[in-house]
This record gives sequence, structure tokens and C-alpha cells, in this order.
Amino acid sequence: MHPFLDVSKLSDEQIIEKLGKAYSYMNYQVSQGHTPTVQSIKEVIQSLEDERNIRMTKNMDEEHKRKYPNHHESLEVGKVDSFDLEEFIRKSV
Repeated sequence: MHPFLDVSKLSDEQIIEKLGKAYSYMNYQVSQGHTPTVQSIKEVIQSLEDERNIRMTKNMDEEHKRKYPNHHESLEVGKVDSFDLEEFIRKSV
């Protein structure tokens, strides 16, 4: 995390835009050999990527809850009285 960057207040579009600019600027700085600047940009990129991943995970969880509201309930699959493994193998071959 970069100590001077609060990414939680940015919109999703702003995060994506800033990521694109940061990667471009980092590539330029790498070509110029400015290692300290590159390290600082990597911290900014990591902060932006972390926030983006947190938001994507949250959105996926919300979508899953909407799509499967009863996913915590157990399923009744029935009961097997007896099982003959040899017969099962013979039938499947």
C-alpha cells in the first residue's frame, strides 16, 4: 500500500483509468532506469489492484447471494440402502 494514496474514495472507472496511467508511467520510468520511482509506482499499482480486487470480490459475493439466496441450506439427496460395488462396475463396463 502506498502511504499517501486513499483509493477507497475512487470510483471503479477512476481506478481503471489510474491503473492504465500508472502502468504506462511505470514502463516509461523502467526504460529510463529510475528504480526508486518505479518502486513507488509499483506501490500505487498494488494499492489500486488491491482495491479493485476487493470490489470485484464484493460484487461477486452480492451476485451469488442474489442468484442463490438459499445456498446455505443443505440438500436432501436421498438414501442408499445397499450398494454392490462389483455389480456397479459390471454395469458400467
